[in-house]
Amino acid sequence: MKTASIRDFRTRIAELIDSDEPVLVTRHGKNAAVLYPLNDPKKIPLDLRRKLFRELTNDIARQLDAKGVTDEDVERAFTASKKRRRR
Repeated sequence: MKTASIRDFRTRIAELIDSDEPVLVTRHGKNAAVLYPLNDPKKIPLDLRRKLFRELTNDIARQLDAKGVTDEDVERAFTASKKRRRR
């Protein structure tokens, strides 16, 4: 695992994201974040993938609720999209 300070991370973000290796980002010498490049999601630990999935789906649900989008609206849009792709 590579290590980068926040300043280093900002200047090299494109390079670090394109890397195959996770990056530990530090702030004032203390751990602040971990970047897992997604070019091979199987390298991300399963428990972390599950946590990310739950957080992302919960965030999407909150956004849809805030906009008043119902399950029926989503299903209708999905069905319409499938029909367009079949043509």
